[in-house]
Amino acid sequence: MREKLLDLMKNEGLKPSQLAELLEINPAGISHILAGRNKPGFDLLQKILRRFPRINPDWLLLDSDKMYRDSEPEQSAPAAAVESSISDGLFGPTRNTPFNPPHQEPASTTSENPAPPATTPFSGTRTDVAVRRIVILYDDLTFESFTPTKR
Repeated sequence: MREKLLDLMKNEGLKPSQLAELLEINPAGISHILAGRNKPGFDLLQKILRRFPRINPDWLLLDSDKMYRDSEPEQSAPAAAVESSISDGLFGPTRNTPFNPPHQEPASTTSENPAPPATTPFSGTRTDVAVRRIVILYDDLTFESFTPTKR
């Protein structure tokens, strides 16, 4: 996939930061893919195909055929219908079942349960074990790992 992104950037005359801006993603995501650290996710592939409609999906996904389609994509279906069919998900539309409840925003409880003062220790603090590592996961699929020094 790294080579595909390089080909796309070369043929479209883009730098990695410009491609990231066009796809509305964090430039670090493109950088990590080009460095071989990460593989692109389904969302990125969708964004590439939506932003560059002449790109042949078979070339992008299956490494076959030519990079570009021979003609412009057909616009026979209304855009809303196409968007709806794409957003149904990989395995079809999602349904509100007991195993897949609808997303609900939590009720605001700031007045009922104010946050404890910063000086109050976390009530779940465990004193019988030591912290080995703290990992912070970012939404651009990167992470940082911190290892505390021994006391």
